[in-house]
Amino acid sequence: MKKVFVAGGGTGGHFYPALSVSHALHEKGFSVFYIGTKNGIEGQKEFPFGEKILFDTKGVRGRNITGKFISIVKLLQTTLKVKKILKKEKPDFAICFGGYASLPLGLAAFLEGIPLYIHEQNSIPSYTNKVLSLLAKKIFITFDYSKRFFPEEKTFLTGLPVRKRLKEDLNLSKEEARDLLKLPKNKKIVLIFGGSQGAKKLTEIGEKVAEKEKDIFFIIITGKNSRLNKKLSNIKSFEYFEDMGLFYKASDLVISRAGAGTVSEILLFGKPSIFVPYLYAASNHQFFNAKWLEDKGLAYVIEEKFLNEKILRKKIKEALLKDLSKLETEIKKYAMKDAEERILKEIGI
Repeated sequence: MKKVFVAGGGTGGHFYPALSVSHALHEKGFSVFYIGTKNGIEGQKEFPFGEKILFDTKGVRGRNITGKFISIVKLLQTTLKVKKILKKEKPDFAICFGGYASLPLGLAAFLEGIPLYIHEQNSIPSYTNKVLSLLAKKIFITFDYSKRFFPEEKTFLTGLPVRKRLKEDLNLSKEEARDLLKLPKNKKIVLIFGGSQGAKKLTEIGEKVAEKEKDIFFIIITGKNSRLNKKLSNIKSFEYFEDMGLFYKASDLVISRAGAGTVSEILLFGKPSIFVPYLYAASNHQFFNAKWLEDKGLAYVIEEKFLNEKILRKKIKEALLKDLSKLETEIKKYAMKDAEERILKEIGI
């Protein structure tokens, strides 16, 4: 039986690409072992493509000196535990998708002489992937911007693996998606969301804009930590929604953060967008995830420190006056639907 070890977690940005590639490997007949942390999103989500092994590891960044020391000790202890598992299972290779949860598998694979591959989701790589890139056989990247951080001879642009369920919604028409969500068919629809946790500022300003722009219908995904203050007839709100493909299909314009997963999904669905990068993202990577699209005239980027009701209303009106159908076609040209296949091909599967 062919075996592979996969790691990448802590947040959905690392977990979901790892999940997508695990699915592809499972379909190719691999026995998949997933390494993650009990403290991350992977501790709450199902892993239907193999065995999930979770450890009590935590990230180092943002902690005080004592916290950093404890986290480093736990990471090293986990590395030794993973090394022991690798020695027993003897996998064909290991692939890591970044985040602190990847470090133990990456280091253990190198120590055991197992071929290591890594995938970097964001434009600016994480510290984990900077370290593991020195040990990896090949490095897969989502955005062309990342090439400058890695050795050219072993770096390959593959795009970001996107969940299969999301891709299934690509076959829906806008009308079908609106029917399923019970949304108006004769209005422009703007989707506002800030990722799985929501974004309080986006929700608040989006609500104010909706109050003034009655001719536009708004879908606002608030997240668990935010609420709308008023009940407006032109807003439909959700705390969280698993099937984002329906929302993309139903909308004419998307206003969102600029995580790698969100940007990749927007490319896939060809959605004209206004990006508001998360101000505290490591190395400001969200800004660079989206800026190249603005440079091509295919999106707007508003830095959060400049975001207010006036500028958002102005950008929404500008965006909706464009030829949205033509814009959608142009945006789709930059999507990489087959990221999983590209990765597996480079590995030699």
